Amino acid sequence: MATLTINGDLPQTIEELPAEVADFPFAISFNDSTVFASTRTELTAQLIEGYAEIPEGEAGNEKALLVRYRSAVDIANTTQGLVAGQASESGQFDPATETEDTLTALFTDKDQKIDEIAEWTHKVPLVLVASGYAPYNSTPRPTGNVLWLDPYTETTYLESLAEIGLIELLVREDV
Repeated sequence: MATLTINGDLPQTIEELPAEVADFPFAISFNDSTVFASTRTELTAQLIEGYAEIPEGEAGNEKALLVRYRSAVDIANTTQGLVAGQASESGQFDPATETEDTLTALFTDKDQKIDEIAEWTHKVPLVLVASGYAPYNSTPRPTGNVLWLDPYTETTYLESLAEIGLIELLVREDV
């Protein structure tokens, strides 16, 4: 298992990339770097400290899920604050005029259960961790303006980070 990191902007054409890049089916771009990797595990380890040391096997799988969950909760809490802050700065959100239910939904720690919400229609997106909702448990998933972080597998974790714009995920077509 190996990775290759390119700091700064990627070259404009594929021909300008190092030849070794062809050996890697996966890559993520974040914080002005691109990391090429052989596995999604290696990519996840670039984002979560200590993830590479988790042993393989059943016990390791359970620990990896828990570590991804904790990471997703931390990212969801941070992202929710950033999204609300940006909306406040742009005049789309004023906490002083919002209902208690809205503020509770937005700012309750993302590892805590909130009242069921059928649809989130607020201008400020609600950031949630998918493992707290169906199909992972019996709580219905809210529809509407919701950003989801899904730690269930390395694939869903990375894809959800990409979907909300925190990373760019690149997967070779033949994978």
